[in-house]
Amino acid sequence: MSLSRSSGSRDHAGAADRVGGRRPPIASVRLDSPLPHLDRPFDYAIPPTLVSVVEIGSRVRVPFAGRLVSGVVTRLPRISSFAGSLSTIRSASAIPSYTPAAITLADRIARRYGGSVWDVLRLMAPPRAAAIEKRDWDSAPVALDADYAAAMSRSSAEPLAREGERVVWEALPDDDPRTSVAAARLIATAVVTAATGASSIVVAPDARAVAALLAECRRLGLSRWTARSGGAVAVLDHDDGPAVRFGSYVAAMRGHARIVIGTRPVAMQPVPHLGVIAVWDEANGALEDLHAPYPHARTVASMRAEEGAGLVLGGYAPSADAIALVEHGWARLEAPSRDAVRAAVPAVDVMTAERRDAEGGAGWHWMPGSVWRAVRAALAEGPVAIVVPRAGYVSATACARCEQWAECRECSSLLGLASPGADPVCLDQGHVQTDWHCPECQGSQLKHVRQGADRIAEQLRRMLGDVPLTVSTSSAGIVDDHTVTEGVVLATPAALPAVAGGYRHLVVTDAGVPAGTGLGGELKAIRWWLGAAALVRGRPEGGAVTIVGEVPPAVRRALSTWSPGDAARDEYQERSALGLPPHRRYVTVHGDRDGVREALAHAGVADEPSGSTTWIELQDGVGILLPRSQTQAIVDALRDAQREASKAKRELRIRVDGPLELPR
Repeated sequence: MSLSRSSGSRDHAGAADRVGGRRPPIASVRLDSPLPHLDRPFDYAIPPTLVSVVEIGSRVRVPFAGRLVSGVVTRLPRISSFAGSLSTIRSASAIPSYTPAAITLADRIARRYGGSVWDVLRLMAPPRAAAIEKRDWDSAPVALDADYAAAMSRSSAEPLAREGERVVWEALPDDDPRTSVAAARLIATAVVTAATGASSIVVAPDARAVAALLAECRRLGLSRWTARSGGAVAVLDHDDGPAVRFGSYVAAMRGHARIVIGTRPVAMQPVPHLGVIAVWDEANGALEDLHAPYPHARTVASMRAEEGAGLVLGGYAPSADAIALVEHGWARLEAPSRDAVRAAVPAVDVMTAERRDAEGGAGWHWMPGSVWRAVRAALAEGPVAIVVPRAGYVSATACARCEQWAECRECSSLLGLASPGADPVCLDQGHVQTDWHCPECQGSQLKHVRQGADRIAEQLRRMLGDVPLTVSTSSAGIVDDHTVTEGVVLATPAALPAVAGGYRHLVVTDAGVPAGTGLGGELKAIRWWLGAAALVRGRPEGGAVTIVGEVPPAVRRALSTWSPGDAARDEYQERSALGLPPHRRYVTVHGDRDGVREALAHAGVADEPSGSTTWIELQDGVGILLPRSQTQAIVDALRDAQREASKAKRELRIRVDGPLELPR
């Protein structure tokens, strides 16, 4: 959809005062509305009091359908195609929140995902803060060239990409400090870019990664931007207050700080001239927005690279989507040599079922005897980590007498335990199972099959005696990096803190492939366990990792040889042969049956087994797998059908590139 399309509307009410017999200036505004048929520009008159204030990108309040609504000015046309009287803008932000290029990007993102421009603009910018808008932003930014040049001289890491280059990076952990991010080369890339006068953006999946990236900037002598003292690095983090976030956003947009670090929304951050955009841990599901139209930071960054910016998609384990870009020649792969891998990563041992059998009953404990002995020995040389895939207490139980799965009497869901002594509760619906008895043998005792971190912590405290135990989970609290100096750390995968010098030993208990029918389970397991292993000191320093659990051969091979790129390439080739994403794109259409069929027919999509599309029947709609070359035209047509349905007050929901759930 083009922003230059006709924006006349007969939904405006009221008349604008004429100025000197002439119509006042006009602004085309995108409105805050969930209705698809209102996803278009509406023209408003700019009153004399706001002529010097309203610009492209200004946030405004305007009358619409008898009430005041929020909007964003997307154009300032000379004339309006609407022949009637235009309503006037009632108020406007003191400074624009978007640049013209940002509005164009929002339009492109909305079109790709079949969503509304307003929704994308809402995700792009943090809420306004009046104190920040009152700041003198028109003065020239403080000269930072010397700061970036000095930082470049302090960095010994090799930049990954320059403007116009596209790289998929299979990273190795930094020697010191070891964190969840290989920060040295990412920040070196950002610094070199900033030294040329262009801006660089680094997108991270969570606050822990943001903190690690900022720490590397500070090591190079670059300070974080603040409203009081300025700075060279703008940081946008949801943990900060609204004034801090909005101030950093505006500073980056106006070039007052040419390095920008933040979580998912920063992929859309407006900057004066984008040199390089990097996305760390691009396979992380946290980088896909939870709000419509559900853009993924990796996709947004790739779209910005199409306009000439450099691109880095990095992580310890690449996704099949990133490898697809390499396979098609759109990006190049930056992968380490085998010698570099052996020197940088710990020894990874995947404990097989045969070895567990050889240890007898102790081998099938959640902590096999041989592994526990290795943990006790390693404690003398540094901290040890134990990673549990699940939080909570117990997420699956079985009858202690006959070992039949314990299931809910009402819905047949598996039963879990929330705490010691609690009645079992079904995982799907929360039905409490008071006085549970096994329907097979009438036994009343439960066996803990899938133990969570809280249950493992209980047992570890008894097993460790006087050895300190630190628990880092959502329920116990997330422990910050480099605060633990001794003992054992028990954590879920995303909550494992880094320690100075790296862990001496890491044990992953009950390892496996995440349950579910979606794509990418094996790659997700590889990413989880290698991400945790990256916090362990290298093999030359005695670092070791033990994986305890049932993992498929492909996962075991990728873990033991530290070859995640090969696993991702194999996965992509297998999906390509089956016609699954990212080889094809996936679109879902939800609504009443007739409305869904009409929309698909309008888009020219037919349910033909021999055709190029594949239909997947869903509970209240249809999923379709489409050739990439045809997808955008079909999404455009579905969006048109959605607008028509909206006018008729019928609901039709579209999602593009969402999770693909295969039929059971």
